[in-house]
Amino acid sequence: MKIRFLVSQGLCLFIIFSSVSSLAAQTRSKSALSLYESAYGAQQAGDYYGAVESYREALQVNPQYGDAWYNLALCVYNLGEYDLAVEYADNALRYSRRTSEIQNLKGMALISLGRLDEARDVFNEVLAKYPNDIDARFGLAELKLYGGSLSSAENLYLDALKRDGKNRKALLSLALVSAEEGKDDIADKYVKQAIEYHNGDPEVYYLASYLATKRGNLTEAERLVRSAIQINSNYDRAYELLSNILYEQKRYNEVMDLCDYRISRNRNLTGAWYLKGLSQKRLGDNEGAIATFSTGLSVDPYDEVMRFALEQIVGSCLSIEDSRRSKWASFHINKAQEFKRNFDGPSERYEYQKALSVDPLNSNVRQSFANMLERDGFYELYLQQLKFIKENEVPSSSSKAVQLDENSPRTTVKRMSQQVKNDDTIEALESMMGDNLAHKWNVDPFYLDKSRWNIGIYFVNSGVQILHADVEEIIALAAGDIFKGVPSTAVNVQTVAVSGYGDAYHQARVSGSDYFIILSAHETDRSFSLDAQVYSGRTGTKTTNMHIYRTGNDRFAKGLRRLRQAVLDILPIRGNILNNATNTLLVDLGKSDGIVKGAVFDVVKQGKIKTVDTGTGVVYNSSDTLGTFTVTKANEEISEGEYKKKGFYDVLNVGDEIVLVKLPDDAEGQSTEGNAVTDTKPAANAEGEPATKAAETAERESLKESMKVQSQESPLINMIRSIL
Repeated sequence: MKIRFLVSQGLCLFIIFSSVSSLAAQTRSKSALSLYESAYGAQQAGDYYGAVESYREALQVNPQYGDAWYNLALCVYNLGEYDLAVEYADNALRYSRRTSEIQNLKGMALISLGRLDEARDVFNEVLAKYPNDIDARFGLAELKLYGGSLSSAENLYLDALKRDGKNRKALLSLALVSAEEGKDDIADKYVKQAIEYHNGDPEVYYLASYLATKRGNLTEAERLVRSAIQINSNYDRAYELLSNILYEQKRYNEVMDLCDYRISRNRNLTGAWYLKGLSQKRLGDNEGAIATFSTGLSVDPYDEVMRFALEQIVGSCLSIEDSRRSKWASFHINKAQEFKRNFDGPSERYEYQKALSVDPLNSNVRQSFANMLERDGFYELYLQQLKFIKENEVPSSSSKAVQLDENSPRTTVKRMSQQVKNDDTIEALESMMGDNLAHKWNVDPFYLDKSRWNIGIYFVNSGVQILHADVEEIIALAAGDIFKGVPSTAVNVQTVAVSGYGDAYHQARVSGSDYFIILSAHETDRSFSLDAQVYSGRTGTKTTNMHIYRTGNDRFAKGLRRLRQAVLDILPIRGNILNNATNTLLVDLGKSDGIVKGAVFDVVKQGKIKTVDTGTGVVYNSSDTLGTFTVTKANEEISEGEYKKKGFYDVLNVGDEIVLVKLPDDAEGQSTEGNAVTDTKPAANAEGEPATKAAETAERESLKESMKVQSQESPLINMIRSIL
């Protein structure tokens, strides 16, 4: 009996544990499924963050859930995490039968990572197994777009359309590519087909409106985008496009109302803050624009175009003593300190100069800028900054009461302040510089007019811009601002768009510009490209083309600095004769202009140097050449050297000009090339060729840069990629 009882007990326990185990397994299975369904719902609603969380929870329960891996890869792809998308797609391929879908997603992620050859292999592998796969053709077409071949991409989209005559992505992609090729009639045909087959799809109307906007048909564009909003009242991209269309039509009050509506739904929409601020500026409400831009920058401090727009209003409208300036300057101060930690002197200098342009009376910023000049060995410029601080700083001192012992009286001891240190430094530097060229020739180099090149900057209105309206105007003004730190250039920015080349040439010729530049800017949410067509202001012939492309943080600032360097690299180094004493000349070029001992110049009659008819460099008649000048001693702003006259008579006058012929072979060893000051000077000889190794390197880098166009993002590619 006892044995039978024990057997019975064991059997009951076995049944109980088996039931519990089976129930737990069923619970886990249901839990993974319910988590998947919850994640899929969030994904369909556009909540990719919530979907990612639920998919990961589902995979913790069931690591072999192939569909969860695939959709997780799709979500992180939409969030821009392309490395993870590739990793998750590889996991999905192990457990899911949706092979072609997963591989196509992996291929698109590889494109985003710049791994174009790997992506091409993936798409070709899909087509080898599934010859009629449309998505693989879309991937290959996108690769053709990255390679700059619009016609090849068009053929692949047409091939996809043959297999599915109503395919939405094929129709819309063909419309976009045709419009890019200038075939507006064909683009319109594909748009009408897309609307006919998918008239309940808001994205179709959105892209139709976008193409109408590009053609300049703003009335039709407005009608179409409002149709998209009627279909989906939560379609924020459509509201964004509509607000830009209204802005282009100068309907600024409507723009502000629409921006307020978008902000009420999502306060983090940086573009809405930006466009509202621009509208306020256009209506003359500068204080309102400043407040709006400030709020927008608190949402996204790294929106460079909005910061340019804010600082341009601050510079033109606010008094120099406005206390708010220090707050706006602090952004650039922090960045300067960051660049200092990374030993990036030119970037550090740029940020300090930006801070000083926003808040010129900020003595702390100017002190930091002065310390940087001292660090790089420019003691004359350092002294100039210290004197400026002394002349403009409010006297202040701090003191404390001390008692030497308990029996002695309390006395007041003045603490050593920065102001006192500066006074001592000024005295020491002035004593040390008692025998420099400025004292020898009785010249104050900091009051010299060293302007040699007059440059006009113009832009053409390219119509509605989705990310930043008026970006061309703001970039042109920012380009003019960045040249303010270059003593040898006088830059005039035309703040109203020109109608084209003829208009720009006329204005440049009237204003006496040596060169004029027509800028065009293009941006995506991750990249910025700037094209500069440089022309001779005298003849109107093209001098050179400059293409600049930057990605990541600070891409606009880095792009503008590259533009400045590219322009300076084609400008010959020119100066004026300040004095002549028995064949020893004093000229207004020095170390800060890249001049070193042994530099050789032609001496030319005043006003006889002119730009060449075509290309870079200058030209002057041999009859106007007076002789040669060789530097024997260079200070920071001025130099002296030996003059050898040409011919029997000495007809040299003060005010005649010099133009660089060559620098000595050891110039790089003598100069301060690469420090924080010398990135703001012309760097070519009379023939327009690089005069220094640094300029030669920059020219090679520029050539490499122009050859990378095929791997760059473009609005066209991004628009096609956005089609779901």
